[in-house]
Amino acid sequence: MKIIDPIITSRKNRLVIDTAALSEKKHREATCSFLIEGEKLVCEAAEHALPVFRLFVAESKKGSMLPKLERAFSSPVYRDTEVYILADDCFLKISSEKAPQGVIAVLKYLDFFKRTAIIYDEDVLSLQNKRAVMLYDVQDPGNLGAVIRSAVAFGVDCLLLSPSCADLYGSKTVRAAMGSLFSVSAYVVEDVGQAIGALRRGGRRVLAAELRDGALPIASLTLSASDCMLIGNEGHGIPAEISALCDYSVYLPISRGAESLNAAVAASVLLWEQSKVD
Repeated sequence: MKIIDPIITSRKNRLVIDTAALSEKKHREATCSFLIEGEKLVCEAAEHALPVFRLFVAESKKGSMLPKLERAFSSPVYRDTEVYILADDCFLKISSEKAPQGVIAVLKYLDFFKRTAIIYDEDVLSLQNKRAVMLYDVQDPGNLGAVIRSAVAFGVDCLLLSPSCADLYGSKTVRAAMGSLFSVSAYVVEDVGQAIGALRRGGRRVLAAELRDGALPIASLTLSASDCMLIGNEGHGIPAEISALCDYSVYLPISRGAESLNAAVAASVLLWEQSKVD
């Protein structure tokens, strides 16, 4: 790490302005970089050898935070990582937390998150023996992050997302996913229907999680580790034309007094059911 002097004290500093702009998706995509915040997440990024190229530390936390960062970022790969000390009011300009812990990292986009027009059959072959889950139009970043956290907890290796899902690099997604974001690969797929077809040609079943006529209770199916669960939009579910491409529609039986489950909760229970199989 390289600590850069002097302390930045102006909220109008160009670096502060540019970093604060990463709260918006268009600026993240323009620079192919994003923010993570908090001691635990930042140190986990270092443990995973992720591409952290800049760190910001609040002036009031400098004494306690710098020694921790020096230990976490001791690898030679971080010898050029810049560390900037910000006056506390400057730090607040780039922070998205109500009670910031005093450290923010800037990372380059992760090479195991990919955007693609289609999923090729060879991509599906590369996922053999790996568990996958597909998300369609899951727009709440908290839900997306929670699904990622549950997916990793239940052994999922790969996420397939429609382009209308919340941004994987958004601060709310990152916060909700916690360090699980660093433990799973992801494809953002323009053509979801084509991706379902590729999965099925590769020998996988795709199971649409939805309350639709003809849907089967999940317990009535013998699940396989290769099955890919498809989780839909929080309010509108899965479009009929997408559902028709899947092998089955499945649902979780709930009491009559409840209308439905939150998308992230439903995904968690379905993935837990699937995790029981070898």
